[in-house]
Amino acid sequence: MQPFNSAQLHQFAAQYPLQYLNGENGCRLAYRHFTHHPTARELVIMVNGRAENILKWTELAYDFYQQGYDVLIFDHRGQGYSQRLLKDGEKGHLDEFRFYAEDMAEIIDNLTALYPYPNQYILAHSLGALVTTYYLANFDHRIQRAVFSAPFFGVPLKQPVRDEILLNMMMLWGQGERYVFGKGPYKPANLQENNLSHDATRMQWMNEVNLANPNIRLGGPTFRWVHLCLNAIKHLPKIIRRVETPVLVLEAEEEKIVDNKTLEKLTALFAHGDVRKIARAKHEILFETDDIRTPTLQYIYAFFTSARNEQVINPIV
Repeated sequence: MQPFNSAQLHQFAAQYPLQYLNGENGCRLAYRHFTHHPTARELVIMVNGRAENILKWTELAYDFYQQGYDVLIFDHRGQGYSQRLLKDGEKGHLDEFRFYAEDMAEIIDNLTALYPYPNQYILAHSLGALVTTYYLANFDHRIQRAVFSAPFFGVPLKQPVRDEILLNMMMLWGQGERYVFGKGPYKPANLQENNLSHDATRMQWMNEVNLANPNIRLGGPTFRWVHLCLNAIKHLPKIIRRVETPVLVLEAEEEKIVDNKTLEKLTALFAHGDVRKIARAKHEILFETDDIRTPTLQYIYAFFTSARNEQVINPIV
């Protein structure tokens, strides 16, 4: 794998213009389709996390592109290059949780109608994994394998009952558009002390992307965003049982953002689910140092390839 090179990544991204379509309630959604010529037979759909954006994920797109995959990346409503939902665009807000998966379905259906890839896979991180779980359970699709990096299946709350009561009160008082307590406008990641990654170079890339493009950066979440996502997490036990796609869950050993105990319990409910703990990794497993990231990517490649091999041995009728 080549050393991290931000100039090279910008050049790579520039070859594939941003595209847009309207999602639920007319929300303008941004996506980027990295294609070979001729188009590859395999597509990796990348579903990013909260406060992320298409540009940040360019390195991952490049890695999979070099492996022969075409790649689709999109930004969730309310973040990145997609339309914001409040006048204050730095607030991480959401109108309805179900719109996340409906938007995802709209983007995938639109693209695959034009490019009918026979092999389709998903690589999702954090919030993206939560959204993808609902997508796989509730929509017709042709996804053969899904990898979830540090899925947002729960948060490590010290006083969950108290916090839930407080959250419900803020919603009842009409404060859904306010930042949750302790959060506010965008701040660059601290390169030395953060709960995201050990890799200062990749964290600096993330900071540079956000500072150079203030229109795509995002601050903290609102009370409504947290309320809707925690409610979606509550329903995961019944949602997960409807997912038939094989799912590989990557668990960060040094996780501080999501709750690994809940993650392990919920992963056990997948019909075809497996957990792989990534040693020494923080939350952003896919943006970790190369000694952590490279073998993880090799494992993901092998997981996707296994679907292709099974299809050859046991063709789906």
